[in-house]
Amino acid sequence: MDVIESAEQFVTHLHTWHKTIKTRDRAQSATLREEAYAALHAGEFTDELWDRFLLLDARFDFLKGEIDLCEEKLQRLNPDELNDYQSFFYYSFLAIVKYSRKEYFTAVELLEKAELHMHAIEDEEEHAGLHYNKAMQFYYLDINALSSFHLEQAISIYTKYPQYELKVANCKSLQGLNQIDLREFVKAEKNLLESLSIAEKLGQDDLVVACGFNIGLMYHKQHADEKGISYLLQAVTHSEHPLYVQALFTLTRSLYILGKPDQAEAYYKTGMHVCEEKGNLEYRWQFAILWAKYVECDTMDYVYDSAITYFKENGLFYLMRRYARDYSQFLWEGQQIEKFHYYHKLALSNDFQ
Repeated sequence: MDVIESAEQFVTHLHTWHKTIKTRDRAQSATLREEAYAALHAGEFTDELWDRFLLLDARFDFLKGEIDLCEEKLQRLNPDELNDYQSFFYYSFLAIVKYSRKEYFTAVELLEKAELHMHAIEDEEEHAGLHYNKAMQFYYLDINALSSFHLEQAISIYTKYPQYELKVANCKSLQGLNQIDLREFVKAEKNLLESLSIAEKLGQDDLVVACGFNIGLMYHKQHADEKGISYLLQAVTHSEHPLYVQALFTLTRSLYILGKPDQAEAYYKTGMHVCEEKGNLEYRWQFAILWAKYVECDTMDYVYDSAITYFKENGLFYLMRRYARDYSQFLWEGQQIEKFHYYHKLALSNDFQ
């Protein structure tokens, strides 16, 4: 390792450390962290550099999955005493903590505070990253227009630099999801297929799976499930991927819709097993709804009622609304008017966080 003696050398070292954190290189990040920590104690550095170290140390904790420790370190800093450069990262890092806890409104507020200090950051990648992170929060808040706006800002920056091609692909993937929600399916298909092409070219299997899942979801929402089957079949070959359960569910649903119950049942059993193994009640109830809807129809009342109650009590309001809408249609067709009114009201609820 090079000896870190001057403030300039220390700042360069912190920049290198930050880059390794962003590339999720835990081993190299740990080494650079120890080198920075040793240099701080061996030399005489200003409080400003100690604060910059603490900011990155908190971000490194987040990389390791130690979210509470990350937040605790950030709270040691007084934002009123930070300069613009530090403030940008302070609010940006705190925002990812809130995002990880699904506190999307708070994350947006923090990112907007970070944006006020963005003029102090010369690196355009950080500007693009802030726009991408805001886009993520707005997507989860179902504010698709603002999410799309910030993605366009991010893409306009990333496309200027060939080394950020993967980041462009991630943006296009999320943009496709916004366009699915807005029912702009032609635009969504273009963005998702472009993202998939980049991911395949760069050998980014995680994004390949995500795009395959998203494309399958897009075709489902167009009532064109047959076109999505091949993408979903590829996605469910990656059992360790974070979207594995979602892909299993979407594939199972599409197969039931296409009148292929035997194939659907095989994936249903796999999905239920995975949900039980991982304690995933959110998708366990969704799989149960599929079974009630397409196989054991006499259990629909119990399953829908139990699932919707679970979604409501656990803050999963978008699922509560989705399945209340689905169930209320069934109740209307069966002339169960009193129950229809209750679930129809839930379907129109304004609760979304």
